[in-house]
Amino acid sequence: MISPVLSLIAKLGLFGLSALAGMGCYVVVKGNHDDQGQSLTSAEPALHSFTYRREVAFEAEPVLLARAESPVDLSGDALGVVYILEKDGDILRVDQGTNGFAVSTRYASLADEATLGDLGFTALAFHPEFLSKGHPGFGKFYAIVSEAANSGRPDFTPEFGPLTEHHQDVVYEYTTPSPLAANFNGARREVIRFSQPGRANNLGGLTFDHFGNLYLGVGDGAKGEVGRESASRNASSLTSAYGKVLRINPTGSNSMNGAYGIPDSNPFKMVSDALPELWAFGLRAPHSLHFDPFLRSLCIGESALNGTEEINLSEFGGEHFGWDLKENAGFLNFASRQMLQDVVTEPRLALNRQSGVVGRNTGNIVYRGESFPALAGKLIFASHDGQLMACDPQKGSSPGTPLRLLDLGSLGQRQFSALRTTPMGELVILCEDGSVFEMRKNQEAASGKKRKRPLYCAVELSSAAGS
Repeated sequence: MISPVLSLIAKLGLFGLSALAGMGCYVVVKGNHDDQGQSLTSAEPALHSFTYRREVAFEAEPVLLARAESPVDLSGDALGVVYILEKDGDILRVDQGTNGFAVSTRYASLADEATLGDLGFTALAFHPEFLSKGHPGFGKFYAIVSEAANSGRPDFTPEFGPLTEHHQDVVYEYTTPSPLAANFNGARREVIRFSQPGRANNLGGLTFDHFGNLYLGVGDGAKGEVGRESASRNASSLTSAYGKVLRINPTGSNSMNGAYGIPDSNPFKMVSDALPELWAFGLRAPHSLHFDPFLRSLCIGESALNGTEEINLSEFGGEHFGWDLKENAGFLNFASRQMLQDVVTEPRLALNRQSGVVGRNTGNIVYRGESFPALAGKLIFASHDGQLMACDPQKGSSPGTPLRLLDLGSLGQRQFSALRTTPMGELVILCEDGSVFEMRKNQEAASGKKRKRPLYCAVELSSAAGS
């Protein structure tokens, strides 16, 4: 077991890996909590503890945007129109009605005969230039769907792990000539296709940055133990697309399949034998991607081993987030372990679901809205069991850092399927029962008023209106 691990580390050095030293340490929730800010301490001596503060004042009221069937993701345009993706491929369009309150209508049905109903659609992202006529992203949005095995010719197959194909994951581009229309009427184009050997650790998130680059979370390919030929080996291989976050220009054409572009600033574009699409690696099952336009960093949810939920921040690209090098660290000598610390970027936050304090992470964002100034710049994540928590992303790894539970009232009795933001940066919670809520200040909830300035979506109203 020693030699494969050392060879992986040597390979990282050979490719001139520029990963930064870890900027954080694990924060693991253990034990029970109370209402007075009890200190929770990990049983692992190498991991830090933090202070858990219950029910921080959060003067917000959930405003119902829509009731959907199995909502899985949400995106929007520069006018603040919100689009909700359902697992079966239907999209709801939510706009402000004449009375200032949300009105939802059926916008599109994306499924076809190749769609796998039990896995379905998982992610949605509208191009920042959706409303900007004359720009490459005009009228375009993107979705991830699972299709039956052998539905098409995959662009990528796993380098390690099972050789059989369970299904295929596809990113499609949808283009409409009339982005202001209440119903989608346009064309579909295939962007990128992956062969998947199992149901788990597949494609897990889409998000755009302000330059129009699309980030795509790709799991390592299949659940399984760490081993010489297991799927976990994909995560550290620079010649594999699995166990990574990819960054592409979906309106470009200089990729191998000619269906998308490779941004010039991608960290591995000039590295021999490395895939130029790679942005970050060493991930098991990345999901819930969120780009912070202020710090220009990418927030990555990660389902790690043994019930640990991690939240990683990619600030420069090229980071290795530890999977599965750290799992083999016990076989290394002291000098090799020190070398590993220089290679691996630690998560900003790591939460142990087995503690019973938190559930599965269903979404993580850096808050940049205007409704709740006390949360500005805070890392916020949602737990499947109905909790919303916040911490300082720059101090999330420090011992004693407060992890704050936001008081959601009766909304906290629901199960959360996703945490997302509107184009204006405000919090939206998708619930397992199909309800979709936007969190607004109490007075805003009464008046129906909302912020008008988007974070970074481009819009040309005169051009869009004339389409």
